[in-house]
Amino acid sequence: MQKPIYFDYAATTPVHPSVFEQMRPYFMEDFGNAGSNQHYYGWVAEEAIQKSRAKIAQYFKLPASSILFTSGATESNNLAILGFLSDKKPSHIITSSIEHKAVLAVCKQLELQGWSVTYLMPNKNGMIELEAVRAAIQPTTALITLMLVNNELGTITDYQAIRLLADQHQIVFHSDATQAIGKLDLISDHLPHLMSFSGHKIYGPKGVGVLVVQSGITIKPIVFGGDQERGLRSGTLAVPQIVGLAACFDLMPDLIKQAQILHAYKSKILDSVPNTWTINAQNGHTVPHILSISLPNTDWETLFQRVPAIAVSNGSACNAKTHLPSHVLKAIGLSDSLALATLRISLGNTTSASDIDFLIDYVNEKLVKL
Repeated sequence: MQKPIYFDYAATTPVHPSVFEQMRPYFMEDFGNAGSNQHYYGWVAEEAIQKSRAKIAQYFKLPASSILFTSGATESNNLAILGFLSDKKPSHIITSSIEHKAVLAVCKQLELQGWSVTYLMPNKNGMIELEAVRAAIQPTTALITLMLVNNELGTITDYQAIRLLADQHQIVFHSDATQAIGKLDLISDHLPHLMSFSGHKIYGPKGVGVLVVQSGITIKPIVFGGDQERGLRSGTLAVPQIVGLAACFDLMPDLIKQAQILHAYKSKILDSVPNTWTINAQNGHTVPHILSISLPNTDWETLFQRVPAIAVSNGSACNAKTHLPSHVLKAIGLSDSLALATLRISLGNTTSASDIDFLIDYVNEKLVKL
């Protein structure tokens, strides 16, 4: 069976060959536990961890102590929000209705514990507006948590302005930056106070992520055990995955440059879309690798059955098994049926011009008559 052409890079990316080569020794020759500090194998593993930590910190122009390794963005989001709020009296949180479920589910749990949560609605272009954030701030607001790039629409949050606003009101700002790392040239001076991301979205391995904790921000552990990561995240450190995640940061200059190529590809796809289809967040400020297109009056199961030669999704991979319409698409005003009949096309480092040409011809041939 011939594999379909991959257009689902927002769900996950292939491990880059150079990343895999840097990981390889830590599966076999240098397999030690970084916690084994009495012998050579542990020392080698610990050195690899610290070099990885320093490399990532250097990219963000932060001290190495700002980098905490986790199992992925979901854990990082949980640690950021629950770890920061755990010793505080329930008060007020600001988030949005289009966050990843790894944030929304945490906020729902906090509501059960007495926290008040404001869920901001996006504008019609899928953007969370600064003025909406400003208007939601209360004297008791302890945390703002807003994703940096939406994983379904590709819309970019004005993180710099929100960081300044948060600082003015002495509020901590957390952001899930999973879809932003490697796509945007982030401004280090105005990063969120807490920032989460995963390795597998930037051509690294699955099962590893980072929580960036700016100086002066205190979090408490939510997992207890062996006191790894300065006691903030217990558990044996996954040395190969951490080395692989750090290796991704060697790719960053090329990934940022590649964004220009992906922008041209995205524009070509959008120019080909029939005017009867709906382009979601078309007028929003979006990243070049994600586009969302909905087909009115189309059965969603038939839609995906008609395009087996391309690997695309309806939205977030975390929602795929529910068979329910995306909460993100419903938040921007789509009906249940239109939200279900939506293609999220996401591009990456192996996407070629010929792939784009095939996608355009194939989609028009298979779906226009629907």
